[in-house]
Amino acid sequence: MDQKKETCLGVFSLLNASWIIAIIQLFYNVFIMPSDVTSIYSVVQSINITATSDPTHTAIVLSCSYYTWSAVCHILGMCAAILLILSHVGSPPAPCHLLTWLLLTSFHPLLYLLAVLDSLLRGNITVVADKMIDSGLPFLLTMYTMHLMYSLYRQMVQDQEYHRLYVGEEKGEMEKTKSKNCYQSII
Repeated sequence: MDQKKETCLGVFSLLNASWIIAIIQLFYNVFIMPSDVTSIYSVVQSINITATSDPTHTAIVLSCSYYTWSAVCHILGMCAAILLILSHVGSPPAPCHLLTWLLLTSFHPLLYLLAVLDSLLRGNITVVADKMIDSGLPFLLTMYTMHLMYSLYRQMVQDQEYHRLYVGEEKGEMEKTKSKNCYQSII
């Protein structure tokens, strides 16, 4: 059964798109990382300046932890991009590498959703709006690229299964031919 292969925006094959996604992801995380580090540094400086009895102290600590986890997510994103690039070298990536990429990449959208949910539960609508403006588009693009990589994973697994089935059918026909020749040699 010949099925139409999925593409990225109808232009690139998913395998070529995975190269592009990995390179863009690596550059994005490398260029965004300094802003997270700068934010962590400025929050730590403000923690040192304010007293612990200040009511905004908790909010400052929470923003510091958000930027810290954001930096960790960017490091995981860089690792995922490097893994995907290295798995492409020489041959198409194994499907298990794509699942590892999906896992490592999924932490940043999860952090975004948790930050928006936290701000909603606190009733701070301006922070929700700021998060959506700052990180909404990267969130949507990350979710789209994760969808593309999962489609590539499904496509690769399906191709492997069809290949295994085809090889199994050929092997079965060869065994039938051998058994038929053995039977004819007996007669």
